[in-house]
Order: sequence, then structure tokens, then C-alpha cells
Amino acid sequence: MYDSDDDEDFVSKSELKREMQRYQDLGETLCNLPPNRWPGLPVSDTLRNALEESRRIGKHEARRRHFQYVGKLMRDENIDAIQEAVDLLDPSSEAYGRRTKQYEQWRTRLIDKPQALSEFLDEFPETDRQQLRNLVRNAQKEMSQQPPKPGTSYKKLYQLIKDSMA
Repeated sequence: MYDSDDDEDFVSKSELKREMQRYQDLGETLCNLPPNRWPGLPVSDTLRNALEESRRIGKHEARRRHFQYVGKLMRDENIDAIQEAVDLLDPSSEAYGRRTKQYEQWRTRLIDKPQALSEFLDEFPETDRQQLRNLVRNAQKEMSQQPPKPGTSYKKLYQLIKDSMA
């Protein structure tokens, strides 16, 4: 008469519509990102082509339909991974703040603690060792001045850490 297993799998039409709207909104966000940010996104080739196509569409109604198409393509994608990648690109997101804090913590550790250099290289072996050592040494010199004055090496060290961790 009444099967409780069917209730667990049941998703209302309204819930499906909300989920599709979420996909479409995320797709619109992806389309509005600058093209140089797309290579780091975990998306399929089909979706990447649709993102490139969105750049050529100018009319409002055509863009709206295209966003619906992108939303449809996103049903087959890993939405959580894409959302996380987009959050890391958005300076107002919590994930971006956490990642930035990690970069700053590594920079501080590298400047303050000599053993942190080997720890960083163990964790991120693809990093250019010589460049990292030079930047750490120069940043230490900059920070040892009175008053401590972060200079170009301090900023370049941050950028190298950011590139290594990406």
C-alpha cells in the first residue's frame, strides 16, 4: 500500500527546479569569469567550449538561453569541485580568505624558521629551490631592518608560495 523507500528517493519538482537554478547560476558565474581563470577549473571540454562560446554571445535573450544550456551541461559535472574552485577565485569568499591566510603563514614560517624551508620543499617538491632560497634570504634581510620594511622580495616570496600551492 505505502512504501517508505519511495519516500526517501522522492524529490519534489520545486526542489529539482531550485537545483537546476543553482547549476544555472554557477554556470553564469563561470561565464562571467575572465577567460584566463578558466584553465584552473575542473570542467569537461564540452563545458569549457560552452564557456568560450558565451564570450561571443551579445544579445540578452541569447545569453539567457545559453546560461540555461550551460546549466544543463553542469548536471554532468562535479558541482562541489567547481564551486570550490570558483570560491577560491572570489576575494569575498571564506575559502579565498583561508587560502590567503595559508600563503601568509607559510611566508612567515619561511622567514622566521630555517627548518621551514625543507618542510615547504618536502610538501611542494616542484618549487624552484634556488629561487625560493634566494627570496627567503632577501626577505629576511628586508624584515631585519629597523623598522621592518616588506619589500619586493617579501612580495615575490608570497607570489612564489601562491604559485607553488596552486
